[in-house]
Amino acid sequence: MAFLRFVHLFVFVFWYGTLLYFTLVQAPVLFKALPRETFGLVQSKLFPSYYLISYVCGTLLVVTYHLLHPLRNYAAQDCVRITALCLMLLFSLAQGLWIGPQVGRLRLERQAAGESRDTAKVEALSREFGKAHGISSLLNLLVIICGTVYFFYLARDLSHSSLAVKDLLG
Repeated sequence: MAFLRFVHLFVFVFWYGTLLYFTLVQAPVLFKALPRETFGLVQSKLFPSYYLISYVCGTLLVVTYHLLHPLRNYAAQDCVRITALCLMLLFSLAQGLWIGPQVGRLRLERQAAGESRDTAKVEALSREFGKAHGISSLLNLLVIICGTVYFFYLARDLSHSSLAVKDLLG
């Protein structure tokens, strides 16, 4: 059980840290430092890894949580915790499998329209891209909010326990 708790906590910290770093540090810095087309290209190369991390970590967290907290023993706080983890995974899947590919396709179409100097098409694709990107950003924000809820419960448990690692997730 101690190893399972370690894996669970390690995976959560890794995923949550990746989410915050990518969203609050890496993306804004690159956006300011690179031309728009280059920024889009770099992000398109980073997103597959970002999404893969989310899929693997989200799945591991849901599975390890269930192993550590059998369903028959759930308390109200367990329902909040597992809901937060499941929503993190669900929103990440939606972002990576549904809206992310749309954003990537629209970015390329808009770039091609810009190269052909079709301003009407560029404007239409820019509006479509903006909507899709907004949905993607919202999903990413929801993942972070759900992660913060889960993190709050971890911290609350830590403050109410003897600070033993075994109590952190129990």
